[in-house]
Amino acid sequence: MKNIIFLCSLAALIFNLSISKAYAESNSKRKPVNYTVVLDLSDRVLNNDQLQKDFKLIRKLFREFETKARRGLILTSKDRFAVRIIPQKGSPLDIGSFEDQLQINLDEIPVQNKNKRMEDFVASFEKVLDRLEKQSLIGKETNDFFGVDIWAYMNDNADSFSKPGYKNLVLIATDGYFDFESRSHVMRTGNRYTSTQFMTELTDHDWKEKAEANDYGLIPIELKADIEWIVSGISSKDEQDILQNKKIIYIWEKWLRESGASKYHFILNNSGTQMASKLLAVL
Repeated sequence: MKNIIFLCSLAALIFNLSISKAYAESNSKRKPVNYTVVLDLSDRVLNNDQLQKDFKLIRKLFREFETKARRGLILTSKDRFAVRIIPQKGSPLDIGSFEDQLQINLDEIPVQNKNKRMEDFVASFEKVLDRLEKQSLIGKETNDFFGVDIWAYMNDNADSFSKPGYKNLVLIATDGYFDFESRSHVMRTGNRYTSTQFMTELTDHDWKEKAEANDYGLIPIELKADIEWIVSGISSKDEQDILQNKKIIYIWEKWLRESGASKYHFILNNSGTQMASKLLAVL
């Protein structure tokens, strides 16, 4: 009987080791992921449940990252995850501190420390995210927010979103407008701008034809082709214009394409559940 028990235990051990090896080999063959969330915390966060919806998507993406990182052996994982915040003049938010606490690069961590660092990061992630969500609401009125310069941020940081040999994915939480409080801050070349102020020229039913004929759009930047983009939270500010969301998507698609992007998706601002479902469908 003892021999039978010993043999069964040995067989189970061998089976488990073979499964772990198979997972590890499978994990080593797949491309590691490099997930980045970019947050627009301008006055859009005053919209009903906007922060809750944004942070729901962050949590969904993080869970996807964690699943991939743990598939096989965490010791072999090279996956990366980060939350980035677009700077906003006058905001008391400690961006640097939050970004440091909400990123992990497993490829840069020594093998002997990976498992503990991952466990510590997972344990602190929710707490840090909760603090960021609460502190992101820096006022109760639109005038309490100076606005963010998405174009300048993307232009300055485009290269940081890509890592060779990785599946690079960027989720941008924004209403889609390239707005900034100071018009003097905006650059222009012909009918190309660094803001979406030109949308006031596209009010008729033939807005798309006019946009193409007059080459309205955003000034292109240089984006790496190996990045997949998800623009989430697109939301019209003009209740009288039922085509506003279509215009925003048209402008983003044109800008991303001309800037060198090849894969991009757009998620309208709906319920958190609907938005999370669309995100998972992309992933």
